[in-house]
Amino acid sequence: MREYHLHVYFSIDQLELAETVRANLMRVLPELTYVGELIPYPVGPHPLPMFELHLPAGEIELALPVMEAVRQGLSVLIHPVLDDHLRAHTVEARWLGPELSLDVNFLRRAGMMRVKLTPPN
Repeated sequence: MREYHLHVYFSIDQLELAETVRANLMRVLPELTYVGELIPYPVGPHPLPMFELHLPAGEIELALPVMEAVRQGLSVLIHPVLDDHLRAHTVEARWLGPELSLDVNFLRRAGMMRVKLTPPN
């Protein structure tokens, strides 16, 4: 795996806090390759509003203590980028803060659609 995705969750009443955490993460983790905008509603398998970050796999162990120090109580899902989205978001996932329940049915459907769209060898 070459990259990790990090999803930082917040409730709508924590919007200002999420903006602050996002800005702080951008400042203290220059290794980030992508910083997504705040999405103020649940999307895909994610049960709460969130923003997404991308980080090279080689940086993840050094970044985790920094994220722990900066997240200000927000839950963070950390998962490798894999072809198997369900496995990436569950078996291979790590959490900072309370673990949230993802919509695994969404991840299963996404995996089935990908398989159906993949041409046979």
